[in-house]
Amino acid sequence: MNWTKFNQELRNTIDTGKLIYGTNESKKECLIGEPKLLVVSSTMDHKDKELFSYYAKLLDIRLIEYPEGSIELGSVCGKPFGISVIVILNEGKSSIFEVIDEKDSDKKENVKVVAKRQKKEEKKEAKKSRERSVKATESDYSFEEIDGKRKPKKVKEEKEEVPIMEDKMFKDIIKIKKK
Repeated sequence: MNWTKFNQELRNTIDTGKLIYGTNESKKECLIGEPKLLVVSSTMDHKDKELFSYYAKLLDIRLIEYPEGSIELGSVCGKPFGISVIVILNEGKSSIFEVIDEKDSDKKENVKVVAKRQKKEEKKEAKKSRERSVKATESDYSFEEIDGKRKPKKVKEEKEEVPIMEDKMFKDIIKIKKK
């Protein structure tokens, strides 16, 4: 879901529609009235979140979990305090339900985009592995020409171990320590 559009439409709903803030008032409204939409913050208490999801199932309404915390949800609503639950009774002139319905089409598009990205990444990985294997074969083999054809001849190159005392950097360190 496009959360910036959702925030704009939620703000429009606040200005033109009717809604209720707060856990206790929202519970009462779910038991008495008929809300159209429930919005809960991600930092809401787990028991209350389960209760509101139960109410949403009973009333056959949508429950949206806002990805940010209650402070951010309160900020979107224009309040100087955190809001854990919003019950929308009337959307007013906003098109918040259209933004929510776009969620499904966005997911389909996102699935296609993700699949394309994965294919690109797989191609890149395959290319990198081919390059690694070519580099490995070039370093492990030397080529010799026999009868006009290049044939690989495996040569294991063992690196000479440089004694610590002969390494210039370590010599400098040892001189510094002796001083």
